Amino acid sequence: MSGCAGTGGSLSEYTNEATLASAARMPTEADLARQGRAKVVVFDMEDNNLSKARHAQAGSFLMREIEQLLGTNGIEVVDRNLANQLRDELKLAEAVGVAGYDGPSVANYAVKPAITQAEYDLEIKPATSQTNKKGKTVTTPASYSHSASVNVVLRVYEVPSLRLIKTLNGRGANSHKAEEASNRDLAVSMVREAAQKALSQVGDEFLEQFSHKGYILGRRDKGSKSIFKLSIGADQGVTAGSKVTVFNQKPSLHSITNKTVYDKVPVVEGVVFGNVTAMESWIIADDDRKAQGVLLGDLVEVTRKGSLWQKVLKPLQF
Repeated sequence: MSGCAGTGGSLSEYTNEATLASAARMPTEADLARQGRAKVVVFDMEDNNLSKARHAQAGSFLMREIEQLLGTNGIEVVDRNLANQLRDELKLAEAVGVAGYDGPSVANYAVKPAITQAEYDLEIKPATSQTNKKGKTVTTPASYSHSASVNVVLRVYEVPSLRLIKTLNGRGANSHKAEEASNRDLAVSMVREAAQKALSQVGDEFLEQFSHKGYILGRRDKGSKSIFKLSIGADQGVTAGSKVTVFNQKPSLHSITNKTVYDKVPVVEGVVFGNVTAMESWIIADDDRKAQGVLLGDLVEVTRKGSLWQKVLKPLQF
């Protein structure tokens, strides 16, 4: 195995196999099954019977936007019709706090989107006429001020635990002024654009939930420098030059449930270098001192190289 990464040299130069202490939370079989490319099921958008949202068909419009966003960024979108049991068990988990899914393995994340507010207003200022000092009549034409706003919530769940891992709240608004009355289609376009803006506000953070994930398998040293073996490779979308962050998962006691929970604590950043095989890769840390804190089984997330969110969104024409 050979290759370069800046001043890191080649993999063949790292010949000293080092022993790593084990992480407090070692990856489970379920964790290993979820590593690599995310498989996401997006359930139907809830619009809370909001009349403006329904008139604009904002729910189905946003569903297409979300699925296109995920697909464009290399995330597999699962047909929601294949996840009926998962949908039912997620509803139960939300209602009574029962967590866990043991049905068919169709996805490793579930997204429940909702529109919580949708408004459209039209303010009309009628035409006015005034006579100036010269006795000339000056007319100010009527004006029409349109405004729309939409609030969107995205809830991301881990499967099969059905643990809520992120709630994202986005708000979008826009306005439009004209001297002529517009047709009813303008209200539809403006509500949809406001919905787009709400999604755009949380788009990057939404995508971060589905970053390629792997685990530390080992370490090799060359003097004071270390490289670490990663449990994912080309089959999971890892390429030489990919930037990564290594996390310890620190245990703590939940103040209400009294159960052990784990918090992600960043340890060090690094980059993938050398030959990347189908199922494995190597990373070199960018800080030798911090790298000493890396443990066997630590979580590694591949940093996205900027989302394609803005390229997916196409401005609507009024």
